[in-house]
Amino acid sequence: MKSSQAAYSNARETLRQVSTTKSPTRSALLHKSKIVEGFLEETKPSQAAYIDVREERRRVLTTKSPTRLTYAQKFLKATLSFICLVSLFSCQSNKETVVLKSKEVAQETLEVAILMPLTGENSVLGKQYNQLIKMGLEDGLKTYVHVTSYDGSNEKQVLAAMDKIAARKTRIILGPLYSNLTSLIANKAKTHNIFIITMSNNPVLADKKLFVFGHAPSKQLIKIINYFADNDYKNFIALLPSGRHAQITNQLIQNILIQKNSTLVRSEFYDNIPESIEKAMSTVSNSVDNLNEMEDTATKPVIYLSDDGKNLDLLFDSIHKHNLDKKAVIIGDNRIDIDRSEPVDIIYTGSLNIVNSNIIERAKNIGINHLSFMHAVAYDLGRITSKYIGSNFSEERFLAVINGKAPYTGISGNVYFIDSIAQREYDIIKKEDGLYSTMAKSDNKF
Repeated sequence: MKSSQAAYSNARETLRQVSTTKSPTRSALLHKSKIVEGFLEETKPSQAAYIDVREERRRVLTTKSPTRLTYAQKFLKATLSFICLVSLFSCQSNKETVVLKSKEVAQETLEVAILMPLTGENSVLGKQYNQLIKMGLEDGLKTYVHVTSYDGSNEKQVLAAMDKIAARKTRIILGPLYSNLTSLIANKAKTHNIFIITMSNNPVLADKKLFVFGHAPSKQLIKIINYFADNDYKNFIALLPSGRHAQITNQLIQNILIQKNSTLVRSEFYDNIPESIEKAMSTVSNSVDNLNEMEDTATKPVIYLSDDGKNLDLLFDSIHKHNLDKKAVIIGDNRIDIDRSEPVDIIYTGSLNIVNSNIIERAKNIGINHLSFMHAVAYDLGRITSKYIGSNFSEERFLAVINGKAPYTGISGNVYFIDSIAQREYDIIKKEDGLYSTMAKSDNKF
């Protein structure tokens, strides 16, 4: 606080020095200095902003007239410009972000809404996705955009938010996260001519102005099972949580392997409790040992996992205990890439673009210590939207660009839209001893 006050005092002293310049334009400079002093009294900008002020002050005081006059004018111009920026940003509320990127002539501000769960059981992830969407927007915007975040944690919140979104004459909604909440607002958005880019992966939602940006794990399953079957891996094991979706996944794996002349030798299902997971893993471990003892086996067995959250961490504990990642190949979609103190070797579908960017470090700076694939999707949602907005938003241009076939290269991989549904390219990524490498670049688009 003291250093900030000192910097403020230095700025005022500089203005007084400028006002004593002996020059025919002294009176004009004196008048300008008083105006600047008035702004400083009202805004009191931060200490960091005075770095340039102190440098200009040094130049003004060490330069003889008439050059001093030139520096004085530059100083006043720079100070006034800074104060104007402070004034603009001081009007923002905690839930709103004004992003001013354009250097062009002022234009009408575009209203953009982010609709994510900010309260309730999904609020931690929702808030992180919200931050990353904003980061992506800010990194790519070239025009005036006003961003407002709304709570989309449940049906009541989403409907209430939609009323506010429509009242603000919003043009673009980024979110919601889930298909049922997206469907709730689809008709009202269409009535008010609002674009929606949802993070849901439900293709049924897709419409002319409703774009589905989520990723489909089943597409990744097809990619990775085909990759290993095409590379002469013959014996596969499915380790899945109990339920209808697991049965569908298991059948899809079996259908692919039949066509590839490979075998699904075992399907093991577990309940959502540690004892059931450990029992299933013990059974799988015994099956792997038996397969490895077969004389005609040229490759390791392949174990396909499909789970997330707490269960996945328990699965990896058991994999580490049974040394399964050394006796077999552990594969899955990008959800299985989680941080662990005891790393497990895995192969999954995804992209290393995020590893080769600065987004991981920037995310840590705002309290996000682990970036999953969905975090990368959230950042890309903001960044790709800023690309589609361009330097001067128009509905026709937005639709033309988003429906173009040129892929956008994001940190989650390459993506473009067909029939309002995001199409993604997945690489085959290997994580061994905590180190990442790309085993195969994508040659198929999903």
